[in-house]
Amino acid sequence: MTRIYTRNPAQTPDYKRRHSGMVLAGDWDQRTEPIDESWKIAACLAHFRDGVAWEETGIYDRMHEMVKTRGQFDSCRTMEDIVARYQTIDALYADILKNGYRDETVHRLGSPRLPEGVYVHLDRHGDPIFGAIGNHRLAIARALGLTRIPAQLGVVHPDAIERNALKRLRRDIE
Repeated sequence: MTRIYTRNPAQTPDYKRRHSGMVLAGDWDQRTEPIDESWKIAACLAHFRDGVAWEETGIYDRMHEMVKTRGQFDSCRTMEDIVARYQTIDALYADILKNGYRDETVHRLGSPRLPEGVYVHLDRHGDPIFGAIGNHRLAIARALGLTRIPAQLGVVHPDAIERNALKRLRRDIE
């Protein structure tokens, strides 16, 4: 997976977990950017792969700006919240490094859900696009060189269904 869906509610649909498995036409799948250029992913790669302190990655400043603009961002309201969040992400990294990813799928409303997994859309060609939910988990996987992690299916382009992409992807994971 090399692309991330550009979530910008003013320009693109803001697909959330509640849209999981929806088959939706349109050009939404054309709104992407390289995954490693995403500010959260880039900061995590710098920190986990390159050993750069969180403060030096720019993530604290960017998060602080988002909080100032929105009042809250990623459940953070203060700089103390931001620092605590990234301490938690350091602990998550240590846990994944030691134990790998665990499939913590739960069943809600009769459907399996991966509440903390990465969110992955399928474009018109059946190729995965990171849905911009689970940034830190995906960045940790990239930093560790992991090629398979638990994920939740996001939005699927109808052309991917015609190309039988789901069958191909299921076969790839067996």
